[in-house]
Amino acid sequence: MKLPNPFKRFLSQEAGGLSVETVIIFPLLLWAYAAMFIFWDAYKAQNVNLKATYTVADMISRAEAPMTPDYLDGANDVYQFLVRSQDGNDTRVSVVEYNTDPSDPTGVNSIMRLRWSYATGTHTRHADIVPLANRIPSLPVGSELIVVETTMTWIPPFNFSLIPTGLDTRQMQNLVFTSPRFVGRVRYDIDGDDVEDDTLGSGPAI
Repeated sequence: MKLPNPFKRFLSQEAGGLSVETVIIFPLLLWAYAAMFIFWDAYKAQNVNLKATYTVADMISRAEAPMTPDYLDGANDVYQFLVRSQDGNDTRVSVVEYNTDPSDPTGVNSIMRLRWSYATGTHTRHADIVPLANRIPSLPVGSELIVVETTMTWIPPFNFSLIPTGLDTRQMQNLVFTSPRFVGRVRYDIDGDDVEDDTLGSGPAI
């Protein structure tokens, strides 16, 4: 059966094809551009967050005076400045010491104990070593470890509700540990009297 001439002409016409293709592909191109922009921003934010955490850990490792709440709050201010955000950015600083394991007659193996912990914002200080035990390395007897944990709230630069990218507002967390640089023991002075207060980490050793 032959088609009438008008139908033949309609099927053979290609005018307007570019406009149709544009309507189909433009939303995909828009999503791809937005997704690449958001993914890159998230990667950059995580990278900045990690470097800021290392900076705070390095600050504390080089301090020779006892840590005070004011100093640690100031370290959190430095962290917020480095990540260039003031919302939902908190730090937690803990110091872990490695003592002789009473069950080891050779005295080679060490056990970990939390000496003190301080937190800012929505973070809460560690009461014992349990939350950190599986996240930090084992060191020789007599060593001390500074553990810095940070949390940064990342908000996408824009949000496509109709074309989701899979990245929404989230908490970016990092944990960095280092050893004291110039002192063997990082002291904590809660009341500014230059006397070490070692009562915040009196939990069990592991």
